[in-house]
Amino acid sequence: MESEPHGCPTPVLFLIHRRPQLTARSFAAIRQARPEHLLVAADGPEDDALCQETRRLVKEGIDWPCNVQTRFSAARLGCRNAVSQALDWAFAEHERVIVLEDDCLPEPSFFCFCTELLAHYQDEKRVMQICGSNLSGHAAQDGSSYYSSRFATIWGWASWRRAWKQYDVTLQRWMEQGSNARLEAACKFQGEAAWRKELYDGAATGAIDTWDIAWEFAQQNCNGICLIPSVNLVSNLGWGLGATHTHDVHDARACMKTSPIDFPLRHPCHLATYDQADRSYFNHYCRRPALLIRLGRKIVRLLRRMMR
Repeated sequence: MESEPHGCPTPVLFLIHRRPQLTARSFAAIRQARPEHLLVAADGPEDDALCQETRRLVKEGIDWPCNVQTRFSAARLGCRNAVSQALDWAFAEHERVIVLEDDCLPEPSFFCFCTELLAHYQDEKRVMQICGSNLSGHAAQDGSSYYSSRFATIWGWASWRRAWKQYDVTLQRWMEQGSNARLEAACKFQGEAAWRKELYDGAATGAIDTWDIAWEFAQQNCNGICLIPSVNLVSNLGWGLGATHTHDVHDARACMKTSPIDFPLRHPCHLATYDQADRSYFNHYCRRPALLIRLGRKIVRLLRRMMR
């Protein structure tokens, strides 16, 4: 089971900017899924040649029957404002939304996976996000098709209007907390509270230009969880010089292989978080490594570049 027989029934939000080659690859996967509702949001400026080319290839590539909605910005809004405003728009229009950015290439079964879990957990308020990426390398221990996590990945994901209502790009609730006691109580791993505080402070003050830290906070603040597939369903291709945040092409997360997920999905008996997988993810990608480890990784990257 790799695609919906009559097209994906869940609305798909496609976030684009000025990378036509990457956009073409991701859009080809969307065309294969044939969503019944397609929302396309693009940052500006609208007079930029690459922005124009990227918008054109998407508009001209819609060759299946679907309801198309566009939100093309005339000016350059930046990562934080462009994406958060696009998501506000999409969830105002639809109760459930699948979200893909221009550099995220989904495996075909990703769309069915999201659609089924969006229906299955519609009324389970603790579940706030369906993820397409599995960056921990772990599969559910009980043989289920997915597991619960406290760490949200946003390279191909889906959610509900009920969950997105908890989102505030300004992180006002974080600024109003006044102490770290609640944060420390919610964190399980050494260094996690300090890591989250640094991120939340940076996003709240505008020092970090991104939208997703506020989404991570919204889930943590609500004691929410996300669901991670037991196989990786989305590959992020946008690593290198043209990327906003993902610059290191040698990062283990760059261009990860994907695998189809088996249907029918095997649902777990409970939603307890898989702490071993979360710890692996946190230690590999979140926790700041010791100085010697950082220097070693830098030397390896430099040697790889010299050998190219």
